Amino acid sequence: MVTKLYPWQKNVWQQWQQLIVNDRLPHAILCAMPDGTGRDALVQYLSNTLLCLTQGIEPCGFCHSCDLVESGNHPDLHWIRPEIEGKSISVDQIRQCNSWALESSQFNAKRMIVIEPAEKMTESAANALLKTLEAPPKNCQFVLLAESPHHLLPTIRSRCQVWYQPEISGEVIEQWLGETEKLKVSKQSITLNGYLPLAVKSFYQDKKQSAHQLLLSSFDNCVKSSFCYTSDVVKSLIKLEDEGLCWLSYLLSDIHKRQLGIMTTWVHCDEKETIERLAVSISVDTVYKQYLSLNTLRQQINVHSGLNKELLLTQWLLEFIGE
Repeated sequence: MVTKLYPWQKNVWQQWQQLIVNDRLPHAILCAMPDGTGRDALVQYLSNTLLCLTQGIEPCGFCHSCDLVESGNHPDLHWIRPEIEGKSISVDQIRQCNSWALESSQFNAKRMIVIEPAEKMTESAANALLKTLEAPPKNCQFVLLAESPHHLLPTIRSRCQVWYQPEISGEVIEQWLGETEKLKVSKQSITLNGYLPLAVKSFYQDKKQSAHQLLLSSFDNCVKSSFCYTSDVVKSLIKLEDEGLCWLSYLLSDIHKRQLGIMTTWVHCDEKETIERLAVSISVDTVYKQYLSLNTLRQQINVHSGLNKELLLTQWLLEFIGE
């Protein structure tokens, strides 16, 4: 069975179909879309369509080529990802990709190369890809997936047609999860996950609500007790990794908004009592300063995997206490 599109992807797909019909699909597409939008499904559907033996604007779902795409064994479809999760895409991987781009199709159709996440290419890898994009082989389709396209070389971006995911409303997410998963989702779960439908789905399926509430209550208790429970907050943050840091950053942002009299656009829209209390307990300057400090720390931890997270997070909380 062919991978299905998500409802919020139909607008982009219809535009791609028009380009396919007019034989104007660019040789390189940059999908500047967050991971939680289901971007893989969109690209998989494009792969099915371009490699389908019927050569239409929709995949037939029954031919040998469609079967191979769905099984991940199509000889003309190559997904380039970091060999080790979280690491870079190497120049050797891109050289292999360039070699595939020059090969003849085994099905007398297109070849397709997907690079995900494209921003993980090393500088040498990006330069190697650039040479191929500057003189693209015939009938070879490149698709680059990037959540942070600004991290790509400007010359790479200029060789691609950039596509963005149109804004996804909370109503669309609620309806989709209600119909497909029988889930009744809160507005806060949607804002907490950045209006990313698959992230909201994971939030419920992985039972992250309890972990989120535990972090909030630990931080609240920490503040109320003059930061006597720092270890509880640190334990939660280490267990939750970047997601926990993101949640805490949202909380500090919401507290600061309340202190400035901004009563809307809160991410934690269901935690008004907690935010009201914390907004009074912590000074405006401290909240803002520690919000910036936390985001800097979060970036450092994401870039340098070998850092002592427990020590850094404890130091951040102790600095919070000292304010």
